[in-house]
Amino acid sequence: MRRLCLFLLLCCALPAQADRITVPMGPLPDAQARDWPAIGRVIDPLDPDRGFCSGTLIAPNVVLTAGHCSGGTARQAPDEQLRFLAGAFNSETAATRRIVGKKRNPAYFNTGRHAPDFDIGLWVLDSPIQDVEPLPLGRPDSTSFALLGYHRMIPFRLSGRTDCLLKAISDGLLTVGCSVIGGNSGSPVLQARADGSYEVVAVTSSQDGDRAIAVRIGAWVLEALHTITSN
Repeated sequence: MRRLCLFLLLCCALPAQADRITVPMGPLPDAQARDWPAIGRVIDPLDPDRGFCSGTLIAPNVVLTAGHCSGGTARQAPDEQLRFLAGAFNSETAATRRIVGKKRNPAYFNTGRHAPDFDIGLWVLDSPIQDVEPLPLGRPDSTSFALLGYHRMIPFRLSGRTDCLLKAISDGLLTVGCSVIGGNSGSPVLQARADGSYEVVAVTSSQDGDRAIAVRIGAWVLEALHTITSN
């Protein structure tokens, strides 16, 4: 797999040239968008123009996202005001919670540069979201996936596709044939189950042309989730 990819930082947009060659995924129809209340985005109420990431509720008080969305940013202001908007749809949300903790795979940035291999993290919410069903986690075993999230061109409408074809897979990464831009970082890659429900099998990290590179769910996520939910 080519590793000359552009990663989608929480606090800045993609280079303009990338925007000219990447067509973002369009919004889901209204009825379909409302079917995904566990998927949301983060907002800074004091700085609404600040860059953002997408995320997925995987426990009542835990959101799965990209690792580069879960560390410090270049801003000097504290992050205590950040909010997770579950099921954001125009001015509505299924729930809103304050982000009080961030964790990311400690192997991320070990090389001193961005590498998508371990670009996965968690947000901890100030209180559980009881009326939204968290999405389960799984392992990819399909050739077609859904990629749903929020991006900066349509920041308050869920966008994505349900027919992203498998392009490459390894122990740690999954590459699918759907385009992503700034804001899509942390978007879930979902796999349909036999009963028609969906499970999260990877988290969007970066782009390689018109393909999305995502980090597969691994041992660190499962162990960190158990630690958080057991306390």
